[in-house]
Amino acid sequence: MADFWTSFPGMDTALGAVSEYIKGATASSNPIIKEALSDLFAYPGKMLRPGMLILSSQFGTPDPKRIYPLAAAIEMLHTATLIHDDVIDDSPLRRGLPAIHTKFGKKDAVLIGDFLLSRCFLVAAEYTTPQNAINLGKAISVICAMELDQDADRWRPSLSVRNYVKKIIGKTALLFSLACHVGAAEAKTPEQVTERLRRIGYNIGMAFQIIDDILDYTGNESELKKPVGNDLRSGLVTLPLICALRHDTEGTLTRLVQTENFPKSDIAAILSLTQQLGGVADARDFAQMYTDRALREIGQLPKGKAKENMEQLAKKLLIRTY
Repeated sequence: MADFWTSFPGMDTALGAVSEYIKGATASSNPIIKEALSDLFAYPGKMLRPGMLILSSQFGTPDPKRIYPLAAAIEMLHTATLIHDDVIDDSPLRRGLPAIHTKFGKKDAVLIGDFLLSRCFLVAAEYTTPQNAINLGKAISVICAMELDQDADRWRPSLSVRNYVKKIIGKTALLFSLACHVGAAEAKTPEQVTERLRRIGYNIGMAFQIIDDILDYTGNESELKKPVGNDLRSGLVTLPLICALRHDTEGTLTRLVQTENFPKSDIAAILSLTQQLGGVADARDFAQMYTDRALREIGQLPKGKAKENMEQLAKKLLIRTY
């Protein structure tokens, strides 16, 4: 977390306060929950969603006593989805350490994720408006529906760009958008600016997920803290592969990922061919498109440090390597 937010004055301190709130809000006498969450929150990720909520609140008059708990609620929701994701994908690692289901078993992991969701709603009920609490509930519903769709499409290389976009809206963009909207609304930001921030969150979230999917083909395992090609091993068809298949005139890649061959195929060969056929380059163009949309919206925000921070964040996420 610290490395990512170093160039944003005050954010390390703010997110440190959010982390401390999370520890208090998720305290439990149950030894399994206590150990699992202690391990997980000892090594937080980039904390992008709470960070974006806090940045968005700076366009209004934020009260840290309300904003930090809501940032914590967003991070608890995100963490719960990660725990459940790891169970569904059977991913052995999370942030370079054994995933919760690896250490405690799938049954306990699901229940720990549910525990975090319950604490997220408790915090939201105390600190936000009824409408924002409703929006939070709707977001969880969409995320769950997306997970079901994604699971049904495993090992299906015929996935279209349109279907992929629909999936990552639910998987990532929705929560980014919600974080920006909640942060701005709770700080009593003017309605027009709040709506613009919601759109900015959406576009940044779309670009973020596309870059995340690109890194599964091009990333450095020591930086990613997970194996390259992890999505492919789970049968997840993402934008680089979808784009590469469009250029596969000789059918070499197509044969490797045909439904009956896909689970047994050479992952290294698929990764290499996807890059050679321009799939990664095409996917990067999509990420640039969404980043440009976000930057155009950011350009219309009120001048000041908050605007500069949001612009810096959008650009930084596009060029990230982890």
